[in-house]
Amino acid sequence: MKKLFLTIALAASLSASADDYAYLTAQYGGVEQSIELATVRTISFEQDLVVVTTSEARLTFPLAEMQKMYFSATATAIDRLPSETDNLKVIGGVLHVVGQKGIVRVYASNGTLQHVAQVEGRSSISLQSLPKGVYFIQLGNQVIKVSK
Repeated sequence: MKKLFLTIALAASLSASADDYAYLTAQYGGVEQSIELATVRTISFEQDLVVVTTSEARLTFPLAEMQKMYFSATATAIDRLPSETDNLKVIGGVLHVVGQKGIVRVYASNGTLQHVAQVEGRSSISLQSLPKGVYFIQLGNQVIKVSK
């Protein structure tokens, strides 16, 4: 059902003037990501994923967490995400989670899921194995952006 809704929504959006849009924006699991429309080659569904193939990367989004996908004239405010919160901090390549329970997800800047961990109370998760780059770390409705 979600696949059908996303397909219809994207098809309806395409009927509007393409000159009005510069980005494809995906909202999933409390995160919003914009992709420059000029780089988008295909949008497809594979197993439980929405897959957006661009000229630079293959981006995957969990279908179960997909809230909305739409075309927009401007990018999202990802640059304004905090680098830490009271409950999420990265120190020396280690993510420290304090007083929270849930699932931590670490996404690369291209939207690919890099790491998933269940946390409760006080937890530490090593990010040492991840290559240098920009990452988005999500726990519930909290999202931080870190550079490694």
